[in-house]
Amino acid sequence: MANNSSSGRHLKTLETAAELVDIIQQQSGMSIESLAKELDLAESTIHGYVKTLENNGYLVYEDGKYHIGLEFLNKGGHARTRKPEYDFIISKLEDLAEQTGERVQFIVEENGKAYYVHTSIGQNAVQVDAHIGKVIHLHASSAGKAILAHLPEDRVKQILNQWGTPAYTQHTITSEEELLEELRTIQERGYSISDQESISGLRAIGVPICSQSSGHPLGAISLSGPAHRLKGEWFEQDIPDIVLAVVNEIELDLEYH
Repeated sequence: MANNSSSGRHLKTLETAAELVDIIQQQSGMSIESLAKELDLAESTIHGYVKTLENNGYLVYEDGKYHIGLEFLNKGGHARTRKPEYDFIISKLEDLAEQTGERVQFIVEENGKAYYVHTSIGQNAVQVDAHIGKVIHLHASSAGKAILAHLPEDRVKQILNQWGTPAYTQHTITSEEELLEELRTIQERGYSISDQESISGLRAIGVPICSQSSGHPLGAISLSGPAHRLKGEWFEQDIPDIVLAVVNEIELDLEYH
């Protein structure tokens, strides 16, 4: 049954379908029986959900399990390119990854979460889970913090109230007071630092890409690498200078493109 709340009207069937898809993704495939136990629903009910999703291309049945279907790729590809600025920003990342040899990500905020829109991989880049479409909390990454630092404070507090500040590692900032203080530092400095806050052993520098007219962040670029390599002057000065220069060029090009 749909319910009404201060956040809007919710359709229980759609919520269940979304939860079902999330579980299938997290488990890399599930059977109807397993889904029924996980969601505490009758197998006949689950069967109706999965067959409807399968018939529309959102699920595929293989090896006795239901998996995420390629129709999500169709929708994701559209979402990734629906803003023309994204393609232009993405075109600049390969050179940055090649110049530094590290992994470079373009991340945007939507519905209070950080979404990986593109990843470019340099010759020395480490293999981490940073696939296109990955979703994380904004406070736990350099790009996410760079974005938060350039959002209105009431919006930041709304995001933190909605999603919280869970710990990804022992280094993640989970105190709202400490996070807000760091966001003020990021505003002054122009870039953010993640010192093993999202993945242990990984450091990153994040720089927001802001609209010259509105000042609102379109997203952020982050450059990440292993802590043993991203250290000293290379991490504290050279990488921030390099990424800031690229973002400055992007912002100017977008303004006069």
